[in-house]
Amino acid sequence: MLVFVGAVAAVLWLATYGEAYWENFAVKRVLKEAGNLAYRQPDDRAVRAFVFSELHHLFDQKVEDHGRVLTEMRIDVEEDDLRIERTQVPAFVHIWLTYSRDVRVPLLHEQRRVTFNEYVEQDLSPVKW
Repeated sequence: MLVFVGAVAAVLWLATYGEAYWENFAVKRVLKEAGNLAYRQPDDRAVRAFVFSELHHLFDQKVEDHGRVLTEMRIDVEEDDLRIERTQVPAFVHIWLTYSRDVRVPLLHEQRRVTFNEYVEQDLSPVKW
């Protein structure tokens, strides 16, 4: 009986939060690519533009609002939520992104907000062969 209750709880958790955590893997991939881009791109504005371009490509969706069709992202992220810092010694770039996503709880018909804080670092020192 306890195993059954655990299995039901796991299915409900997956139905509620599974898609949000799956999409989080895509966000992590974008940040890792941004770290790699920062290796050859010294301008942080270009790295920032790349991140938001990729996020829009992945998460834009069409929604109808009072008869108009609008494009909005499934995740809630603003320009200020992305932080890029470079250090000289050691040569690293540090990238932080905080974003939120609303999920629907299936049986309760409620919305919950899940917040993710992602961090990526990339070594910028020259490769020694």
